[in-house]
Amino acid sequence: MSDAKRQSLQDTGLVEWSVFSELVAMDEDEEGFSQSLFETFVEQVLDTFEQINENLKDKNLDKLSALGHYLKGSAAALGLTKISTQCERIQNYGHKVNFDNFELTSDSYAKSKRESDENKHTEDSEDIAIPDESSDEFWIALIQDALDKAKDGFEKSRAALNEYFEF
Repeated sequence: MSDAKRQSLQDTGLVEWSVFSELVAMDEDEEGFSQSLFETFVEQVLDTFEQINENLKDKNLDKLSALGHYLKGSAAALGLTKISTQCERIQNYGHKVNFDNFELTSDSYAKSKRESDENKHTEDSEDIAIPDESSDEFWIALIQDALDKAKDGFEKSRAALNEYFEF
């Protein structure tokens, strides 16, 4: 891989280069190894995001935590820290642990309600009371926020790595 491609990927800040470079070094033994890992990861992410969406609808916090843990490990193994961080949030929120003291705002809660209710009409954010931490709704909203950020990080990482691997 050219130095310019490597530098361009590093400059995105989406990849922990010390981790990712170890995978790229394995390409010397098996050509395309790091690229195949990335392709497998993309499939895992798309499938896992779908499962997370289903479990958000079912409000299955235990399963959401497990899915967050699974994806966190896969992302971390590739050095995709932005995704891994959000998946760690999903994992902890599924256990009802607000480890990062994330504050749910009325806007983010309204957004999570719109996404979970899909076609149902929901009130404006000013009219919505934010649930407290004793409510599963609170944790579902936090997980939805983390999922939205994980999806954003995934799309950005995918684009940067597609460019790196010249897809």
